[in-house]
Amino acid sequence: MRSNGGNARMDRKRAERRRKKRLKRKLFNLSVVLVIVLLLLCIGNIYARLEELQATIQRLEGRANGTDKAYAQEYGAEDGLGGTPADHIGSIAPVEAEKPIERTREEVLARLDELGESDPAILDIRQNCEKYPEELLAALANNPEMADFVAGYGTGKENSLGALTETETEQKFPLFLQWDLRWGYRPYGESCIGLAGCGPTCLSMALFYLTRDSRLTPAKIADYSMENGYYMEGTGTAWALMEDVPGQYGISVTKPNAQAADLIAVLDGGGVIVCSVGKGDFTTQGHYIVIYGYESDGFLINDPNCVARSGKWAFSKLKPQIKNIWAYLPG
Repeated sequence: MRSNGGNARMDRKRAERRRKKRLKRKLFNLSVVLVIVLLLLCIGNIYARLEELQATIQRLEGRANGTDKAYAQEYGAEDGLGGTPADHIGSIAPVEAEKPIERTREEVLARLDELGESDPAILDIRQNCEKYPEELLAALANNPEMADFVAGYGTGKENSLGALTETETEQKFPLFLQWDLRWGYRPYGESCIGLAGCGPTCLSMALFYLTRDSRLTPAKIADYSMENGYYMEGTGTAWALMEDVPGQYGISVTKPNAQAADLIAVLDGGGVIVCSVGKGDFTTQGHYIVIYGYESDGFLINDPNCVARSGKWAFSKLKPQIKNIWAYLPG
């Protein structure tokens, strides 16, 4: 028979075991609650990101097929892409454009990962990168402004000719972008205007500035270039296009020296200038830009590939990059 002391010890042990079981149960329940909360947070974040991606996809589809009414209300000419915003350049989100550099595929994808952290459209492109040509991804890595254009690649809009908006026709020196949805997917050479059409786009700007003929779009000039042998495989747009076409529209062409005073003289005479530039601040290979004015501290540039790189540039920065120059004056 157990003593009272023995019974007390047994009771204490049983009580201690019950207390430990209750504590383990509480800890287990608390762990389950924490896991559930974490899962709900993760699901919430995933759901929010999916909603963002869905909204981006719907926005792009709406712009492509013309069903985005809010967007279409701002559009000018009908062009099979739902139109173009009345202030197309103003509708492009501002970005900080870094100097373009050549990257390996791995570096391109790493850059898109970085950009995708703040841009759902670029995140979606990165996650579906196998759908896009490598040169398109490389261009996006150098210029995040192109996100909507890249996202819409392969949507069957290759034959769109586009038209200028009323806002553009009212501006004295509107910026035309080669990757504009109105004409950027149109074939040009081995690629498309959006990637290879800087030459026709610059010539389109120069001709429109001087003639105010809204029919002279980048698409029209690019088609003429292709039909008449001005596109050189492996090289791009031949310089001859810049010299041969303007005369058809009553525009005279000269080739001034790459000196600030000579360029100012052209601009003071009511002309505009197209430059072929090499590797540097605008491109990793070759490119065309338009000079349409000047101020005391620099020349005013329209870069057909980038809104952020358009603006005022000191001649000391431009001159080392210039490979050729054409000055256009009304006949």
